[in-house]
Amino acid sequence: MAEPGGAIPVEGPKLHGLEPITGTLIEQLVQRPEGRSRSLPVVVAVGPPGSGKTVLLQSLAQRCAKLPLAHIDLAQGERAPREVFGELAFELGRHRRQFGRITFPQLWLCLVAVGSTLHMQEDNRRASLRNLRDVISSAQPMEARSKGVTDILDAAGQVPEGLSPWVGMAVETLLQSLTRLNIRRRISQGPRLTGDQVQRADMLIDLAKWAHGDEESRAEADAIFGMAFLHDLRHAYSGVRGTRRTLNSVLLLDNAHTPSGRMFLQSLREARRRDGSEPDPLVVVATSAQWLPAWSECWHRPGMHRFSEDNERREPEHRTGGIEWPSPRNPPDIGTDWAATDDPAAHWFPWYLVDLSRLSVQTTGDLAAEQRLRSVPRVAAFVRALTGGNAAGTADVIAALDQSGEDDPLTGARTVLTTPVGTRHDPLDEPLEAPGTVLERARERLLGDFLDAESLRDLVTAAAGRTVDTLYHPEVLDSALPDGEALLQELRNRLWIRTLDGPEPEMVLDTWLRRILLCELADREPDDPRDWNSTHQVCRDLYRRHFAEGEAAAEVEAVYHDLALGCLGDAVEYLSRPFVPGHPEFSRTAATAWLSDLDLITSAPRRPDSEETPFTQVETIVRDNGMDPADDIAWLIAALWVSNDPLGDPQRTLNRTIENEIRQLARGLGRGALLLYERAERYR
Repeated sequence: MAEPGGAIPVEGPKLHGLEPITGTLIEQLVQRPEGRSRSLPVVVAVGPPGSGKTVLLQSLAQRCAKLPLAHIDLAQGERAPREVFGELAFELGRHRRQFGRITFPQLWLCLVAVGSTLHMQEDNRRASLRNLRDVISSAQPMEARSKGVTDILDAAGQVPEGLSPWVGMAVETLLQSLTRLNIRRRISQGPRLTGDQVQRADMLIDLAKWAHGDEESRAEADAIFGMAFLHDLRHAYSGVRGTRRTLNSVLLLDNAHTPSGRMFLQSLREARRRDGSEPDPLVVVATSAQWLPAWSECWHRPGMHRFSEDNERREPEHRTGGIEWPSPRNPPDIGTDWAATDDPAAHWFPWYLVDLSRLSVQTTGDLAAEQRLRSVPRVAAFVRALTGGNAAGTADVIAALDQSGEDDPLTGARTVLTTPVGTRHDPLDEPLEAPGTVLERARERLLGDFLDAESLRDLVTAAAGRTVDTLYHPEVLDSALPDGEALLQELRNRLWIRTLDGPEPEMVLDTWLRRILLCELADREPDDPRDWNSTHQVCRDLYRRHFAEGEAAAEVEAVYHDLALGCLGDAVEYLSRPFVPGHPEFSRTAATAWLSDLDLITSAPRRPDSEETPFTQVETIVRDNGMDPADDIAWLIAALWVSNDPLGDPQRTLNRTIENEIRQLARGLGRGALLLYERAERYR
């Protein structure tokens, strides 16, 4: 990102995995080819709590500090879109060395009109207009006029919370602009309304009335505020004064999923639509912890099935880089999406969504290397498997491993969730809650949004299921009024649902969220009607009934829950069938299906057990189930069950056992044995 006289420096901590946003993307967006504005998409970084969204905006704020910049957290108090536009004008109007001070006279005039009593005098429009002119254009000294306008704003309560100290500056800016031009001329050049039913001289009176009217009228007023804001901003970049403003202004919006954020984005979009032929010099980068309905017009919502009829709902002006209904893009996709062309921004409109929910293994390794941990590839694989790439969870787990003091940081990894950590260890420099254990911090971040005790209870219970299908079975949930469908919708909105690709895509809970929920389930008292054992028993019996009713796929689900109870019998019987004498040849197709069932069953959750070594745990599981110590399948299932839990065997000490058991099974089989040998190689 360059400007005459030098480049804007990159400051602050390096955000591993987010460099494509803080580098390539923002540099593309702020450019003004040939000094002209372009139609730019609103960029939104989406992800559940702990994804690093706020930290991303903080980094972008540092990167763009020399540009006209506004950084607003929309979670800090509710306000109407017109108040947000006023706040943006205050922020963008700060003096920058190269860009000078941008003024917003038309926007301030709208603010004064809405803050006056014009809406109470609509029956006498002539008197209303005279009242406004008297306040602004009186022959009184500047100080007196400033106080008059300030009183109007204060009395009407139109000053956004926290902005009261800036009222004087706002009024001064307004009056300095208006003293140069006659008030009548200023009104006549105000934002235009659609249609011919309104005279421009009366526009401000109607604006004041609409701003105090019903929901539809307020939306119309907010759109006009947006038009005034954009008109002033375009004017600031025009003419001689615009020649030194070589880069676009930047707006950073945190928590755009809040009611204030949704209304503001809608008002901004409507203002841009009405001025569709005139691009504006504003880059908008927002964050959202929820999915907004407007995105479903051209983007695929995570956690939802794809339907062919989606193409019929798409608006012709929407552009998504030539991709049909893309899911939110991952940071590594940005390099391709915004590759150097004449105008890469033209390929994305009106949104460009970026998914921050999962750090890659490579990025996780970079964070571990930054903490100077040894065995970085092994540490990265462990942390990614445990957290699913959740940024805050990753940072906390790496911080906990860093405190072990062992040559191999994975030595004590089985107790990592109960390790205390503090913010000083946070590689992402995230300003989060007070120090606590990894589990405590994750619980506060992830479960804080589920304030309804009954919903949270049902969510913890449903986490026992392998997929979110459990939420469709009210007999599993035990709250007073279980509503699994509403809870599933809430999880989708909060971006906690993941899609597992396959012949029939499956919807599952986010890895890190489910880990925390399962810890909550394990902590329930034994007399709880939905403690660990009773919940898995209910799920197992449910799938057994479905199997008895002819649903073949339900059998393996029942075995999955039986293993979660610590029972090996059904799993051994089910997975031994292809090896029974007289069974058809173990073909490649049969081997593929068997390995798939093996993976599904041994992915069953386990109650935390950090007391015994992994090998001792396997021995105990086999012995307690009364299995023959020489039973290869029993040993294989038990070893994989422990190993597939990231906290079960972080140092991978069971790999040799698993490899040997798979090779033992493969001997003497048919053509499918080759697939088993290939699987054994993974554990070498």
